[in-house]
Amino acid sequence: MRQLVRLSALVLLSGCGAGISDRPCPRVTEFRAELQQQAAAELAIAPALARMMDAMAADRAFNRAICR
Repeated sequence: MRQLVRLSALVLLSGCGAGISDRPCPRVTEFRAELQQQAAAELAIAPALARMMDAMAADRAFNRAICR
């Protein structure tokens, strides 16, 4: 039973590396500091949107780190 579980996990994970390494890096748009400050002020009154933007910022940081 353990061998079957290991084999299944190995088969499922073996396809992960190729798909990730072959895909192109996404575009990351840079914004002027003034525009970022204005957006931050506007997000102060929209907490749900601020949480979404925080998640997107984390994605952007990740993309910057892996796509030098």
